[in-house]
Amino acid sequence: MTIEHDFFGILGSDDDGEVYWSDTAELGDESVEVDLSSPDEDSVSVEALDIAAAMIHAIEEVDSQARESLVADLSAEGSITAKFIDQQVDELGPEALGNALIWDSGDQQIDFLRSLRLQRVGFHPHHNGNEEHFALLDYSISPGDTDALLVVTIDIHGDTIVIAPDS
Repeated sequence: MTIEHDFFGILGSDDDGEVYWSDTAELGDESVEVDLSSPDEDSVSVEALDIAAAMIHAIEEVDSQARESLVADLSAEGSITAKFIDQQVDELGPEALGNALIWDSGDQQIDFLRSLRLQRVGFHPHHNGNEEHFALLDYSISPGDTDALLVVTIDIHGDTIVIAPDS
């Protein structure tokens, strides 16, 4: 069985029933890897595919909302975002960090968040309920210097449900 979608084309044509699609999207002057995957095509609805396609078309807005959630997380007690920033500042050192930061407002944490690069957005259309990870946004401060990522997980409505480091 296959799924045909106006944006993604034909999905799920292999024997295992898995769904996979990948491409790149433009975010400003950067290319972002975008993929969509599901272990079971029967659990993927056309509505979920439509929402994923709309998010890809509005990637700047999705990115902006994710960054706003990172800024909001800075004020939380035990902030994952603040811990990630501190770890990366220590790990990268002043020279690599200076090369990675593209903002200089005087607030290192905000400058760090503004300088993060969106590397990848991974969609999981089989997770289309509230509080389920519909998409993962992978951010890196300096992809050439570190494998560490700050991952923002959003639900089908675009609301952040989890912020977590990954390496």
